[in-house]
Amino acid sequence: MLTVDNPKTFDWASISLGDCAEGNAADAYFTLKLFYIFEENLEELGVLDLYESLISPVTEVFVGMEYSGLPVSRDKLKEVGRELMLKNVEAEDSLYSSPKLLHSDNLSSNNDLIAILYTREEGFGLYPPDKTAKSNPSVSAPTLKILLEHIDAELSSRE
Repeated sequence: MLTVDNPKTFDWASISLGDCAEGNAADAYFTLKLFYIFEENLEELGVLDLYESLISPVTEVFVGMEYSGLPVSRDKLKEVGRELMLKNVEAEDSLYSSPKLLHSDNLSSNNDLIAILYTREEGFGLYPPDKTAKSNPSVSAPTLKILLEHIDAELSSRE
């Protein structure tokens, strides 16, 4: 079997025909073994017919899309980008209507977010559900998602 430590630095041009043929044969052999294992598992699960009638034929379409790409309208992409940017600006502007935010606050700044959410006296005074490696309150996306879930749950319980 052909094994290569680093395919990026391997000299593929100087590989012997015998090694290349042996590697290709091993690849084909193990691919066929995997096929039989997958086929058996699909049959045990009762979804082999679904795979053969629906998924297998569509695979060629997906391969073609992956190989040649999909046509994308640059104008439509710019239009969608503008719409998303406007929605983001409107959402950010609406946040500044809260008395907890100062007009000098930068919502893109971790330090400002930490102050607004956790530490500033006139802020929200929330308890940080997570901390950074340096033991500072976290404002990472997963942490903000946890906070939002807690807030939603609290609001739901209060109706």
